Amino acid sequence: MKLNLYYIIIAFVFLFFSSFSQTKRQKIKEIFQSKNYQLTIDEINSMNSSEIHFDTMLYIKAYSQIKLNQLKDAANSISQLQQLNPNYYELYFLKGLISAKKENYPDAISNFNKVIDVNPNHEKALYNRALSKGLLEDYKNAIKDLDKCLAVNPNYAMAYYNRGYWYEVTEKYTLAISDYKKALEIEKQFSEAYFALAYAYSKNGDNKDACETLNSAKEKGFEAANDLIEEFCK
Repeated sequence: MKLNLYYIIIAFVFLFFSSFSQTKRQKIKEIFQSKNYQLTIDEINSMNSSEIHFDTMLYIKAYSQIKLNQLKDAANSISQLQQLNPNYYELYFLKGLISAKKENYPDAISNFNKVIDVNPNHEKALYNRALSKGLLEDYKNAIKDLDKCLAVNPNYAMAYYNRGYWYEVTEKYTLAISDYKKALEIEKQFSEAYFALAYAYSKNGDNKDACETLNSAKEKGFEAANDLIEEFCK
């Protein structure tokens, strides 16, 4: 009887700490999704080592460190993750982000390729590979990657915005205008898209719509529109 009670207590303790760990990890994921990256790192660092050594926790920690430009710390987290799970292909996404931060775009593309080879619908790898290609002035293939990204996620406002930018750079102003407008349909407080749309209208010889776009931005409370209104709305 005493032995049975002992095992019951051990089982209860195990279940309690297992449940606690799951709750802790869920809390961290919620903080991470809210883009509070420093708090995410602090919460993960407060866990004991056995709790941290989950590939998802190390991935979240490394990603947060990259967002905060803590690249050396991120590289250490990635190294731990690789030792824990060498087959975790998202390692290469993190490595690609670090290379892009360092403006080593060929290396970034090489790493994103490894992710996309495993998962062709990895929208963030497609998006970031597109940015790297665009920054290497490979606009045609940057646009192709964003086409694929938007086929996976048609509500990716930043993908529309950046595809619009590459269209604008290549003087395809009608397509750029369409993409900037789509970005604004998805994210109505996207100030950069308002200003980009106004410039695209202007480059396309349509100062009237450029002016109307800037007035809409002003109504949304974007103060930077005031100076541009003087330029476009004479």
